[in-house]
Amino acid sequence: MKEKLRYLVYFGIIISIELFCSLTLNSMGIRKENILMVFIVGVLLISTFTKGYFYGLLASIVSVLCFNFLYIDPNYDFHISDPNDFMLILFFLMTSVIACSLTDRFQKQIIISKKNEGISKQLYSLSERLLNVSGIEYILLKGKQYIEESIQIKTNISLEIKEENKNVIPIIGMNRVLGSIEILSHQGLNEDQMIIIKAAANQLGNALERELTYLEQEKIKVAMEREHMLNSMLRSISHDLRTPLTGIVGASQLMMNQDHLTNEDVYSLAKDIHDQAHWLTQIVENILNMSKIESGNLVLHKNLEVVDDLIYEAIQHLPELEKRNVVVDVPQDLLFINVDGKLMVQVFINILNNAIKYTKEKDQITIHVKKLEDEVQFMIKDTGSGISKNILDHIFEEFVTDTNVSNDSQKGIGLGLAICKAIIQAHGGKIWAKDEKDGACFIFTIPSDKELNV
Repeated sequence: MKEKLRYLVYFGIIISIELFCSLTLNSMGIRKENILMVFIVGVLLISTFTKGYFYGLLASIVSVLCFNFLYIDPNYDFHISDPNDFMLILFFLMTSVIACSLTDRFQKQIIISKKNEGISKQLYSLSERLLNVSGIEYILLKGKQYIEESIQIKTNISLEIKEENKNVIPIIGMNRVLGSIEILSHQGLNEDQMIIIKAAANQLGNALERELTYLEQEKIKVAMEREHMLNSMLRSISHDLRTPLTGIVGASQLMMNQDHLTNEDVYSLAKDIHDQAHWLTQIVENILNMSKIESGNLVLHKNLEVVDDLIYEAIQHLPELEKRNVVVDVPQDLLFINVDGKLMVQVFINILNNAIKYTKEKDQITIHVKKLEDEVQFMIKDTGSGISKNILDHIFEEFVTDTNVSNDSQKGIGLGLAICKAIIQAHGGKIWAKDEKDGACFIFTIPSDKELNV
């Protein structure tokens, strides 16, 4: 109603202005053919400021009647005596109608252009929202927020593929249906709202396709890395198992085939068999522990253990320490910690084994224990070749070994320190390594109970 009233006001004002202008030009002696242009301009202005054909056609008829009444002989009469005037009025009416039609079409094109511009801006806004969003849930959430903000309609967006109908819009990726947009409103949607929803479905399809492609690539990458790691582990295991087994077989065959061996020779060969078997046991123990850790089946059986006993038990399991200068520095008072004794001995064995690899005979290995406020600190330091800078930051990862060390001294497959880290963290402690000028230093802490060590 307000719009119609406004158009009528425009109509009255413009008709009044064109009449005033035409009368002014007529008083100045301007010919009626030129005055006719004033009425055409008036019709165009009315068509521009109003919508539809009605007001433009009405303006054309009123303008023709006014022009005929005022300027066609006989004046102040609607009778037309001259055929030229009749043709002039006829062409004026035709021109006015055509101008009204073109103006109306132009206005509709402007409305469509503005509508398309608005939809393009909305789609750009959605694309911008989805550009840096990762995660399928967040993509679906952003799409839902966009649709509900744009057209005020409740929706449910999911990866569930539903049968397409007027309330379900499929989300299509490259060559597959990835999900659906379900419209929860019971009110019918107009064409513009459906365009926005379908366009949003296309944008969501592109974003989901990108995310799913990335996830699939990551899965393939992880699978390839696992396969590569498995192959590396199998090669390392086969190599490290074959070495002690070869030594055991060689020493045992020598003992069986040689009848004139002295007691010293027999003892030496038996000791070699013992050392190789012990080495083999350590490798198998590390493999079993790592499999438990990765499968989440590592269970701690904690008991109160004396620190001194754990250290000396680990030393007894490493005969090669006899060739090193081992110094054990522990507090004079008995120090208890609540740990899984077997696993803690394994930690000491792995770190000491590592020290043996990178030291020579007569080099010093120091085991220092310090009681702190709420934890016990263990430091195992050697005077060997130290830690290479290229592995220092990754030394506690699986299958990390120093490639600068000869294969003969590099016993193990790079699991020992990774197992130490897992065991220490399972006990609530921390472990780290330092490369010092005169060798390597490994430090780890275990939480302690203050009441036990007073």
